[in-house]
Amino acid sequence: MCVTVCAVLVLQLLVQPSMHSWAHWSKLALEVLVVAGLLITYGTGDHVRNWHQHAYSKPVWRATTVLIILASATNAGSGLLLVQEILGDSASFDTFDLLLSAGTIYVTNIVVFGLWYWHCDRGGQGRRAEGTGRQPPDFIFPQMTDPELADPRWRPRFVDYLYVSFTNAASFGPTDAMPAARWAKLAMMGQAMLALTLITLVVSRLVGLLS
Repeated sequence: MCVTVCAVLVLQLLVQPSMHSWAHWSKLALEVLVVAGLLITYGTGDHVRNWHQHAYSKPVWRATTVLIILASATNAGSGLLLVQEILGDSASFDTFDLLLSAGTIYVTNIVVFGLWYWHCDRGGQGRRAEGTGRQPPDFIFPQMTDPELADPRWRPRFVDYLYVSFTNAASFGPTDAMPAARWAKLAMMGQAMLALTLITLVVSRLVGLLS
């Protein structure tokens, strides 16, 4: 999980988006805080059963919630600034820069929603690891419905939720795990709408720039 978040952070360091420099560096500073917080709270053992009591503790769960909220807010702010520039009259708008900025926000959005799904499904990864998460599950994975697909003790890890987030952003609908809880349905609907809006605005802007 932390490796994925760090990879997104490195991507944003390499890409110089078409937003104000103060906004760019403020966003990076907050995301460094998020990565540091996740490393402190979970380390590298978010899927190890020995960590379940630590991950289940309320202070850790609340701290992780705050960190994911920060990541969501910073990426949303970047998206708003990008939309403002797309809809504005910017003669110096560079096509390559637009693609890099939009792609970074799009990828970050996938990771952020993957974090939300991983963090909230059945009360968090601590409860899932010890098998005491609330039932029925918020996300129904294929391994849960067919015992021949996985071990009966199978539990979803962060990469499973990341894949759910990616397929939802790419196809605008669930293709792997099906959302069962209402909050999961609303979250996936919101993610699909955000992805569709971003893609539509970027494509329309590119058509205008190329023409």
